[in-house]
Amino acid sequence: MNNLFTNSNIIAIAVAGALLILTFLYLLSRKGVRQANGSDKFEELFLKVKEEIKSAVAPKFVTVAIEANEITDLAVEIWRIEQRIAKSASSLPENQLKGLENSIQKLKRYLVKYDVEIVDYKNHKYNDGLNLDILSVEKDPSLPESMVKETVEPTIMIKGQVVRKAKIILLSNH
Repeated sequence: MNNLFTNSNIIAIAVAGALLILTFLYLLSRKGVRQANGSDKFEELFLKVKEEIKSAVAPKFVTVAIEANEITDLAVEIWRIEQRIAKSASSLPENQLKGLENSIQKLKRYLVKYDVEIVDYKNHKYNDGLNLDILSVEKDPSLPESMVKETVEPTIMIKGQVVRKAKIILLSNH
């Protein structure tokens, strides 16, 4: 990789050489005879080739916009992995558990960087104002108020806006 003649260096040298030769030919032709209509076909060709070489050598940058649904799917999968790790934590060696937890934290920092929030409602008090999809309701009259028993899929928010509602199992007191 540290070789002086990498592909990009070879291309740059070839382009520079081609431009030098074209410039030399152009200067020689300027002393030559022009066509009757006053246009210089060689000059037109030179300018066209020059532009094509510039566009071929110029670095191409692609702007990639991450779509909201793709980053939402990523956030849900990060949450699922975190849940699976929590369930199997007791059976994992401590060094493997630490490594997995560190990886999850790095992924979550990436989401925070792009203003993505994962909201898990497990064990939260339920009220009708929450933007949740209730998959099932389990009755428990002993509860003082309705609670979210389980989050099947979390709410995903991007820049403070809900882009995917949580799917929950509700424990209802009535």
